[in-house]
Amino acid sequence: MKKVFVILSILFLLPPMLMAQEAFSLEDCINYALEHSTDISRAQNNVSTQSASLEQSKAAQLPNLQLGVNQQLSSKSTYNTTESQWDQNGNLSLNATLSSQVMLYNGAKLKNSIRQNEIDLESTELNIRTEQELLSLNILSYYINVLLAKDNLTNSELQLEATQEQLSYTEARHEAGVIPVSDLLNMKSQLASNKTETIEAQSSLRIALVSLMQAMNMPLDDNFDIEQPDVDNILNTTMETDPEIVFAHALGIQPNIKSALLNIESAQTGVDIAKSGFLPSLSLNGSIGSGYASNNNYIDFENSYANNINSYIGLNLTVPIFQRKQVKTQVAIAEIQTNNYELELMDLKNSLRKSIEQACTDAQTAQSSYGALQEQLTAEQESYKMADEMFSQGMINAVDMLMAKNNLTIAENKFTQSKYNLILQNRILDYYLGNAISL
Repeated sequence: MKKVFVILSILFLLPPMLMAQEAFSLEDCINYALEHSTDISRAQNNVSTQSASLEQSKAAQLPNLQLGVNQQLSSKSTYNTTESQWDQNGNLSLNATLSSQVMLYNGAKLKNSIRQNEIDLESTELNIRTEQELLSLNILSYYINVLLAKDNLTNSELQLEATQEQLSYTEARHEAGVIPVSDLLNMKSQLASNKTETIEAQSSLRIALVSLMQAMNMPLDDNFDIEQPDVDNILNTTMETDPEIVFAHALGIQPNIKSALLNIESAQTGVDIAKSGFLPSLSLNGSIGSGYASNNNYIDFENSYANNINSYIGLNLTVPIFQRKQVKTQVAIAEIQTNNYELELMDLKNSLRKSIEQACTDAQTAQSSYGALQEQLTAEQESYKMADEMFSQGMINAVDMLMAKNNLTIAENKFTQSKYNLILQNRILDYYLGNAISL
């Protein structure tokens, strides 16, 4: 019982990073990156700012209310003819006014301002989606690099293990005088080369893991690892690689395209807001106030305020006649801004089309390369199997056998690279088709 207590105490005292850690799936990595991304946080702050602007524009429709208080002490010298002297007379005044104003009509400027802020809010919300998708694609790329590094390390370890077995067999044959010392030295050289390749593969895997953690904004953790997905099942998925079909689908779902369309609509609303400057404005005004004044006499303060109440209510109509081209210039600038957003949309569409054309071409090339390298790998496996049998029977020397072995290693590395490249290209097409980024 005492031992159990000690073990539990140690476990609870261990830092979180030293505790056993479950492997991260791609979804886990993406969620962690989204949660800790400063770009996403800034985009969310932009949404909060735009939301506040929308609330303020709605509140502009309401009447305002202001309280003004003024206190003043003054003095004046007057000549007293009776006593033939100058008298100093003091006066204390205290005035309070409560006023309000509400805009009744200003060329739909308030209404259009609310509409423009609603459009801008929707656009900034779409910007969050754009940032999230771009970050998810970035994490996917790093995740696949780790999977590739893992497979490369596995291949290197298998090659090293096979070379060690062949070296033991070669040493036995050399001691028996069956093969020359050159074959033994070549085999030892191959073993050293395989050890170096394994060390390099381990280093590449570590670098890939570090790069993934950095992309996620995760502190470095030696226990960090990722899950191994069902690669064969992913490779059996058939993807649409017709650029026109993918582009037509992507146009309707890409958040940056939707955001660009909203920017044009917002700019067009801005033109209407600017044109409202040509129209008259009508507002309702009102106030109520009272005051007190004393000529060095502070009696009846309350009665003074009660009897000096004044109020008014009225309409204020403003008709623009000559504005020195201010409104006309504002309208022209708003129209130019609309055109700029239209050009930006054209650029986005062209960029999207080019990216999809490139992605479809890359996916088609990756599929063809994968099939060809798979055939090459099968052929190199048969060639190496035959060379290994011939070497064991003394029909070829170590140089020929190791050449076949190295050709197999190259074929395996190329096939592994093509396999994960095909997965990446398929997932990129998945993104353009609106599918979730997953493995």
